[in-house]
Parts: sequence; structure tokens; C-alpha cells
Amino acid sequence: MNVLTNCRPRKVTAHELVEELILQARRGQIISVKETIAGVRRDGPHLVVSDCELVALIIEIAPAFGLFVAFDLRE
Repeated sequence: MNVLTNCRPRKVTAHELVEELILQARRGQIISVKETIAGVRRDGPHLVVSDCELVALIIEIAPAFGLFVAFDLRE
């Protein structure tokens, strides 16, 4: 029996990872930039996007799902 857990069939994009992480929150919650970037770095070590590019994606995606953004990157 070949069972694969937590295995992605292909390399995902930064946009897909950010969206996946954001979708774990409920509408009206606050999304931490710091935690979201850490999650993208953990789940997408192949990505070469900068933190600034990830922040831009978070700013673009989070409000579309009714979420707020906490700019806590330097805390």
C-alpha cells in the first residue's frame, strides 16, 4: 500500500501557498504577515520570492476573503 501524506504532487506557486494559508482563517480574523511568510517559507522552500513580494500577495488576497492584515513582520 502506497500512502503519501502531506505530499504535494507538484511545486506550488507563492500565490497558491499564501491563499492556502489565508483560507485556514475565518472571516473577520487578523492575518499575521510574519506567520504567513513563515508558513510559505516552510511549505515552499523552492520559492525564490522576496518577503516584499509575499507581503504584496497577502495584502491582495486577505481582504478578498474578509480578513484583516497585521503588519507584524519586524516584531
